[in-house]
Amino acid sequence: MPDYNKAAIHEAIAATIPDAPCIIWRGRTWTWAETTERTRRLANYLLTRGVTVPVERDYLDSHETGQDHLGIYLFNGNEYLESMLGAYKARVAPFNVNYRYVAEELLYVLNDANCRILVFHSRFAPTIAAIRDQLPNLDILLQVADDSGNELLPGAVDYEAALASASPERPEAQVMGGDWSADDLYILYTGGTTGMPKGVLWRQGDIGPGAMGLHPPAGPHTDWESASEAVAAAAV
Repeated sequence: MPDYNKAAIHEAIAATIPDAPCIIWRGRTWTWAETTERTRRLANYLLTRGVTVPVERDYLDSHETGQDHLGIYLFNGNEYLESMLGAYKARVAPFNVNYRYVAEELLYVLNDANCRILVFHSRFAPTIAAIRDQLPNLDILLQVADDSGNELLPGAVDYEAALASASPERPEAQVMGGDWSADDLYILYTGGTTGMPKGVLWRQGDIGPGAMGLHPPAGPHTDWESASEAVAAAAV
């Protein structure tokens, strides 16, 4: 699949089976169409806040990243997957943040990742508040409500309010003439059990077949030019 990109794949599947379940969590179900709308809204909100791709990968070494980075500091839930997909649709590179981190570990990871955007559960607000002034690049805070009773951090925006304020249309995430690309990054942070955590950079065009086993269906016609063609063929 030459144009493998998580945003493109998700949109193509949603166009094929919009009413099928996409996310099921604690008795609630979001269809592919509903998840598409929510992730588009998140992407469009991020774009209105000025996220961008300063440098495309053609101009970078393999260990460098030219995208803005979004940390996912959440427990399990629909917001976790929405944050990943919404980031991809804004051409932002998301990365995982261990919810067990204490303030010192969290500070290290967010600075090491050059984190500009952080999506977090309210339960973690006190930990973030304790290190906020040591995170010079962090300027977008999206806070997911929970049962902790913690109020919005100063400067933070409620996650659902952010989605409600944004457009549900397909994001125009074009930067420097580009669009959703196989070169857009998937970032995975290691646990740090043998040292400090490290961010592993994967091209989306490589993480799919290389680590997730994503390959076109077997058959003679596998020279599709787009994710939509491949998804449509697989659905037949």
